[in-house]
Amino acid sequence: MWRLTDDNSKPVITAAGHIHSAHRECRLHLPETAVVFFFGKGADYLVERYHAEKMAELFPRFLNRCPIWEIKDLQLCFLDGGRGAPQAADTVETLAALGVKKIIAVGMCGAYDGKVRVGEVIAPGKAFVEEGTSLHYYESIEAAYPDVDLLNKATSEFSVSSYPIVTTDAVYRQTFRKEQLWREKGAVGVDMETSAVFSVARYLGLKAAALLMVSDIHPVDSDSPKWEWHMTEEMRYRLAEQGVALAKGVVTCVPS
Repeated sequence: MWRLTDDNSKPVITAAGHIHSAHRECRLHLPETAVVFFFGKGADYLVERYHAEKMAELFPRFLNRCPIWEIKDLQLCFLDGGRGAPQAADTVETLAALGVKKIIAVGMCGAYDGKVRVGEVIAPGKAFVEEGTSLHYYESIEAAYPDVDLLNKATSEFSVSSYPIVTTDAVYRQTFRKEQLWREKGAVGVDMETSAVFSVARYLGLKAAALLMVSDIHPVDSDSPKWEWHMTEEMRYRLAEQGVALAKGVVTCVPS
């Protein structure tokens, strides 16, 4: 664990400080609900489908500024959240500093359990932490959790199942033995961002939930069929639509 128990000093860099640094003054005003994509083409699809308005400034996170769009009639914004836990945390911190209160993370996961199938969307009720970013926010953390209200809305109104997942930093260290241990914990899939989104959002007092589409099925042993990528553009677009639908429901039904 890397958060020091006796460290009450302030961070050297904060999201708010970076946004309003001497070399860049940000004037963005964001709605309270944001959809954050952790896969390619999600944002591009919404731009075309909803005639979204690109905001006048780039989203000023520390790791790679990027475009951010607003759908004014739905009272929400959306952007690409990047890849991996550090950039996910940077995105969440920056959104919070700009006034966002609720986050719908939309991404993919690789599955290693027969409970789920390729193309299925799940709303994780728990994300085991095997990424390092969350360990800088909490002295001890085994798993991170979504906001209960947002999770219940996703599962009840959008007919998706809720299973635990694992978030990892190490793409090439998902060993057969490790995935067996994950199955024994009840987890069905793995991604690289969700636990960081949940843990950082909770730390900052934001509400967050995630929708993840199963993009591929991992082999359970060396004799199983080899890993193959199955995500299609149609699946990406369907997932993007579900993310917007959940966010729209959050705007209209879930209080701040």
